[in-house]
Amino acid sequence: MDRVGLAAALFDEGEAERGAAAVQQALDDAARVDSTLVASRLNTLLDAARPYETAAVDEVRTRAKDLAAARPTTIAA
Repeated sequence: MDRVGLAAALFDEGEAERGAAAVQQALDDAARVDSTLVASRLNTLLDAARPYETAAVDEVRTRAKDLAAARPTTIAA
């Protein structure tokens, strides 16, 4: 979850490519965890990635959306 948060922070700081690279392993890890906190972090990541339109960010966005859709409804975290 911390790596997802780090990637979101990188997106927020304008470091889209670094954020996209940082989140790949985190998304692999998130796929193995069924948690509302993970779902919340995925939604934070999606919000942070929203302004960027690159192939790497689009791939991250697609993977994160798929994972978020498979998770329970988020609660305030």
